[in-house]
Amino acid sequence: MYIGGMGGTGKTQVIKALIKFFEQRNESHRFLVLAPTGTAAALLSGSTYHSVLGIRDIDDGPITATILSQIRTRLEGVDYIFLDEVSMLSCHDMYKICAQLAKAMNEPDEPFGGINIIFAGDFTQLPPAIGKEATSLYSGSIGGKGLLETSFRGQESAIGKALWHQVTTAVILHQNMRQKTQTVEDGKLRTTLENM
Repeated sequence: MYIGGMGGTGKTQVIKALIKFFEQRNESHRFLVLAPTGTAAALLSGSTYHSVLGIRDIDDGPITATILSQIRTRLEGVDYIFLDEVSMLSCHDMYKICAQLAKAMNEPDEPFGGINIIFAGDFTQLPPAIGKEATSLYSGSIGGKGLLETSFRGQESAIGKALWHQVTTAVILHQNMRQKTQTVEDGKLRTTLENM
């Protein structure tokens, strides 16, 4: 599932409401909040996907049994992962997240190891840090017939993009909840930004 909308429309508030919902039912263990950066994760009292899933930016070999066991422990009882700031994920990041969850859950044939993923973010905000728009989930150069797809990493990136295209439920928030009171000029500026 994807929850989108420009800044101020309430994406963070939706996830905070979901966290509260799970807390009130004594089911906080079923829900995990992740983000690509520590700053984004901290806003929701979450963690980076790198730390929770044991994903390293530099691949230094296969995952050890000890690390895999630690990941499984962190994911014990988790049915839902909220992944914020999806615009910052590259196609290759998406592949790595899916592959690591599949290994950890011992479900190699299920996307994301069978865990429900709720993505959120605004694609008009920050692109992936490495590669920028060229590596993003909306990139036109990933998954084509270019030279990039002949490399192993290019093939993984194409799989990551295909995984993103399997997201079939999208909720787009339109009303800016952060700016309830405004001048006429503020309203015109906001409308212009929304149209852009």
